[in-house]
Amino acid sequence: MSEPRDGAPVPSGPAAELPFLPSGVDVEQPPRLTPSRVVGAALSLLLVVALLIWALPWATGASWAGILASLSSLPAWALPAVLVLGAAAIGLEAVTVTVAVRGARYRTALQGHAASAALALAVPGGGMMGMYLLGWILRRTGLAIPVILTGIIAASLVEMLVTSVLIPLVGLGAYALSSLSAATGPALPGAVWAAVAAVAGALIALALTSLLLKRSVLTGLLDQLGQIMPFTHADTVLEQRDVLLATLRTRPAGLLLPTMAARLLQWVALVVAIEAVGAQVPLLLTVAIFALGRVLSLVPLTPGGAGITETVGAAALVALGVGAEASASAMLLLAVTTVAVPLVGGAVGAATAFLRAPRSSPSTP
Repeated sequence: MSEPRDGAPVPSGPAAELPFLPSGVDVEQPPRLTPSRVVGAALSLLLVVALLIWALPWATGASWAGILASLSSLPAWALPAVLVLGAAAIGLEAVTVTVAVRGARYRTALQGHAASAALALAVPGGGMMGMYLLGWILRRTGLAIPVILTGIIAASLVEMLVTSVLIPLVGLGAYALSSLSAATGPALPGAVWAAVAAVAGALIALALTSLLLKRSVLTGLLDQLGQIMPFTHADTVLEQRDVLLATLRTRPAGLLLPTMAARLLQWVALVVAIEAVGAQVPLLLTVAIFALGRVLSLVPLTPGGAGITETVGAAALVALGVGAEASASAMLLLAVTTVAVPLVGGAVGAATAFLRAPRSSPSTP
């Protein structure tokens, strides 16, 4: 065994497997895309392109000639602004990973998080593979596997809380406040029910997670698992459960604030995009539109809701009186922040990690 920076011995061989990943998955080795995953990614990309080519003009009443003309007339500062905001959002999300994974260096957390987010965006069902990729990148620095696992779970819970609960609630509040003003214009179709459904689903998921984290419940589940199949990680799981709860209780600000700030920057990107196309939308309604987009990003039809988010967001802008071409252009500009930057940055991070990967695992003498 080697000694990681936190002083805990690093298991190797079968003991190096993550407890809740399928048998045979070893974090000492990088994740690999199977042919079925590659085909799924290609089909998802085609679906996103089809949505943008067909659904975006249909939902807004715009033509692609008009959309391209609107994009070509954007001010020179628009594209650099959304690029910077997208990169800064990823950087802030990586701060949460650094806080959650004890002993992780920021540079490694940034590389791993960017690669993980890109995989989740590019591959259907890539969220789990993305976390596995993040774990492998962190593992290469010598961190103990239980520390990595606990940190990734903590960061994932924070993301669920912010994206699935806090943002929809803020969006609902902004929408309710905007309705008090007669100057806000038409209502956003379906915004309230989408936000309510997202909050309800997230609260149920958080309640089930809280139940699972109760020591008595988790101990009973591990005992049942041990009766069904050989399982040697029960003590480690219970120990890391205690560490996870301690992290959530003692570092709430360090975990929550960076991710919340990242979402704030993405909302600023929406405001910038609307301003860039010369549209006027009440600020409160931009919050509601952003919240609606984040809710739609959870729809599993395409990875990250790409294509769906832009189409529905553009339709919402049209409903508020923004021109068809301007609405489509604004949402495509926002997609640079929420889709293009994470994909490109993650591809660079993943490529760098694979190129620098040692031929032997860190636990090999």
